[in-house]
Amino acid sequence: MDAAALAAVIAAVVGVLGTLASALLTQRRSDAARREERELAERSRRADREEARNTAARTELRACYVALNTAARQYLTALNDHAHALRREQPSSIAETAAVEAARTEYRQRYAEAQMTVPDAVLAEISRANRRLGALYGALARNAHGTARPGDDLASCFAAVDAAWDGLAVLRHAMRADLGITEAADGADPAED
Repeated sequence: MDAAALAAVIAAVVGVLGTLASALLTQRRSDAARREERELAERSRRADREEARNTAARTELRACYVALNTAARQYLTALNDHAHALRREQPSSIAETAAVEAARTEYRQRYAEAQMTVPDAVLAEISRANRRLGALYGALARNAHGTARPGDDLASCFAAVDAAWDGLAVLRHAMRADLGITEAADGADPAED
């Protein structure tokens, strides 16, 4: 075989090997591209699921805050009405007592829900508000039953009502800050009740 024929055979072999290698490399690149596409799609699905979970959690938290705020305000309003009735020296009516107990029951349910839902910083404010409301409820109940302790006088109860409204304003501000509606800051909610 002469050099020209040998060169032609080598060129043919190299051409065939190049064609085969090219097809193999193309197939490998295609497989790698499909794998990357699947991984990208999976990351995108995970991110979408995470975003949906976060949105649902935010919606649930907002609903919890709204329900707690509403229940706490209604409970405090019922306690305030009860204090006014005691100041007028009117015996507690069945309807008035039922209103206080219904508001208290609703509030306690929302408080229990919040204990399992809200972040610790907001829970601390909720606990402070709960202690104020509970102390006020106890003082008013003792006044109504004629078993008042020292410091349970009606003037102290009305001061406790005012302090409880202030506490609910601070609580509302903490909840709004947690939701990103207002900036977190020390002090009460700038909005008036």
